[in-house]
Amino acid sequence: MSDDVNYNSGKRPEWVDSDLFPFESKWIDVDGHLMHYVDEGPQSAPVVLFLHPGAGWSFTYRYHIQRLRDQFRCVAPDLPGYGLSKTSGGYGFTLLEQGRVLGSFVKALDLKNIVVWANDSGGPTGVLGLAEDSDRVTALVVGGTFGWSIKEYPSVSRMLRLVTNRFARFANRYTNFLARSMGSKLALGTRTLSQKERRHYLLPFKDRNTRSRTLKLYGSFNDPATQRELNRCLPAFHSKPILIQFGEGDPMTGQRWHERWAKEFPDHLVFLLPGVRHFTFEGAPEATVRNFIQWWHEIGEQNPAPNPRYMGPFRESPVRTAQNQ
Repeated sequence: MSDDVNYNSGKRPEWVDSDLFPFESKWIDVDGHLMHYVDEGPQSAPVVLFLHPGAGWSFTYRYHIQRLRDQFRCVAPDLPGYGLSKTSGGYGFTLLEQGRVLGSFVKALDLKNIVVWANDSGGPTGVLGLAEDSDRVTALVVGGTFGWSIKEYPSVSRMLRLVTNRFARFANRYTNFLARSMGSKLALGTRTLSQKERRHYLLPFKDRNTRSRTLKLYGSFNDPATQRELNRCLPAFHSKPILIQFGEGDPMTGQRWHERWAKEFPDHLVFLLPGVRHFTFEGAPEATVRNFIQWWHEIGEQNPAPNPRYMGPFRESPVRTAQNQ
């Protein structure tokens, strides 16, 4: 079994299960990085741009893509060094770099009318990458993430220093614990992944030399220049509608970051998801899709056609449950 991507033939590694990930894989050169991405659905439809969590890749959003691709153009990149993407020399895996590459990716595909959908590091990546092109963005969907400087959250800063120190890097190099966490109840909540699903998070980090990447990314959250840039960029999105979906058991909910998003964005809808922890969209794929469809319908009714972000009634008729309100 080959674990390498054959870019010349357009084939992905054999461990990618087409039943679990039934999408065409595409690659594009962006700023010297060979990036893998999924692009499913009508090309003229509103774009849902899925930004994966630190140790994840486009696989994280497999359920969402399958459910939404009839009505939306679903684009899910693997950011450089994650999933099936490769990096060019000299890349440092910092948040600022990742944001710049995302901005270049969006321009390369000329994506417009975008709903930015983000979890974990995807939130600040989207803020940094798209602030200068915020006219391309129609709305945001966030869960278990942030978009501002964490300097005012000292307990979070301390935690990041702890989990990215040299002892944590050493432990992760030999245990791959960050990738393993993507399939754990500690990170997901009550949902359990199959063994095959968990392998899809482990195998991109089979090479021990790749396992420090996510920790470098998380460590860069404490970088003062990065924090200043986040605070500069976030206001570019304040007028956009936002759907906020946080797990009730997420430590970020404990920081009241769902309330911070609501404060930053006047046009908001908030769901707290019972039994869900940090990796919101892997932890509650069905509920987060239902909530999105309902919200999208509502903002379309508030802004009637010819508003391009509304495509008419959906085939499903989701109901907001009292538990998720």
